[in-house]
Amino acid sequence: MTMNKNIKFTLICLLLAAFTVVAAGCGKAANNESSSGNGGKASGDGVVKIEFFQQQGEEAIQNAYKAVIEDFSKEYPNIKIEMNTVPDSVKVLTARVASGDIPPLFTDWPTQLQFKEKVKNGYIEKLSGQPFIEKVNKSYLAMTPADDGEYYSLPYARNYMAVYYNIDLFEKNNVAIPTTYAEFIEACKKFAASGVTPLYLPIKDVGHIFQATNIAYVPGGVEEMVKVAKGEAQVENNPAFLAFGNKLNELFTYANKDAAGASTAMMQEAFANGQVAMIISGSYGRGNIKLANPDLKFGAFPLPNDTVETTNVLSGVNAALSVSAKAKPEEKEAAITFISYLARPEVAQKWSDLSGEPSIIEGTVYEDANLKPLLDFIDKGQVHDWMASTIPSNIVTELYSTTQAFLLEKQSVEKYLKNIDATIKLNAAN
Repeated sequence: MTMNKNIKFTLICLLLAAFTVVAAGCGKAANNESSSGNGGKASGDGVVKIEFFQQQGEEAIQNAYKAVIEDFSKEYPNIKIEMNTVPDSVKVLTARVASGDIPPLFTDWPTQLQFKEKVKNGYIEKLSGQPFIEKVNKSYLAMTPADDGEYYSLPYARNYMAVYYNIDLFEKNNVAIPTTYAEFIEACKKFAASGVTPLYLPIKDVGHIFQATNIAYVPGGVEEMVKVAKGEAQVENNPAFLAFGNKLNELFTYANKDAAGASTAMMQEAFANGQVAMIISGSYGRGNIKLANPDLKFGAFPLPNDTVETTNVLSGVNAALSVSAKAKPEEKEAAITFISYLARPEVAQKWSDLSGEPSIIEGTVYEDANLKPLLDFIDKGQVHDWMASTIPSNIVTELYSTTQAFLLEKQSVEKYLKNIDATIKLNAAN
């Protein structure tokens, strides 16, 4: 009995800590369309209603799901999918898992440790053997098995962190796409000299910036932090981490003056309005930018390290679709029917076009010539998954706070690295 309580407590801690970590972009917009109190039920007319707990709050992604749900309802009038997107979705889902009120259908991040804990504790239905699993790009599917080697989700999209750039501003100022860190800084200097804000960076939401820069600038850095957690290493005085801290500092010297209070939403808005030359953002933000300004010409390239060979892009599987193992049989059947529908190439293509996210369903294309520098780089395999796939979520969350303090308090890089070590060791023990 004590062991079960400990397992449950560990799961809850991991999920709560994952709140600010989930890579896959978690917008704060809410769209609660569910009227089903128990997550799913059959109405008197034989229609099965199920709640779809969808964790990505970006407007474009929500609109994409709404569109395919509407199409689905025409083909399957006996199934009603009620999408529910709420603020603080990870905390909400954690509480619902703890209380036994698990949504029949939900999105989650299958490569993360918190997801694998849910699998171990029997909360998620096994989907191995379902025909739709075979429709997933094999490289990305290989990233998602649980510890038992089985599949518990349909990976639906990949994500990335990249530098989005304003094509018109680059052309007007005769700036080429940089492929090294030195070239990137030269581009920043050129924009600044022309009176253009080179970068918009949000310290308020610095977490994904921290992940993207660490993975770009420190090959093997995530694995080194795992060693710190085990007491086998430290990042203090590590040359690669010292360089990372100095580069992060330098980036912010070319950023917006209000970075301390800036958010991801503010960053996307400023970029959409043509107020800055570049932002460091995720694939999840592309759709929002296009919604805000459909006429904006922008592209993406990898955040460069000192050389092309040592540069890595933060990229992984985005929110995937899973079914509750605790759902009623009719709810499971309806959920799997909907997932099967989403896995059709033409449906996945429509979702990708509307959301701005790259689908990983075979037969889909991510057509935007201005993203080619980034996508070609990713296709070469110089990528690293999100930190929460390797490091416990509570550690990653605290590293966000450590990085915020470094930037807000203008700490020395040496102090920052000491604090990284201390943060990892303290939270690894909890």
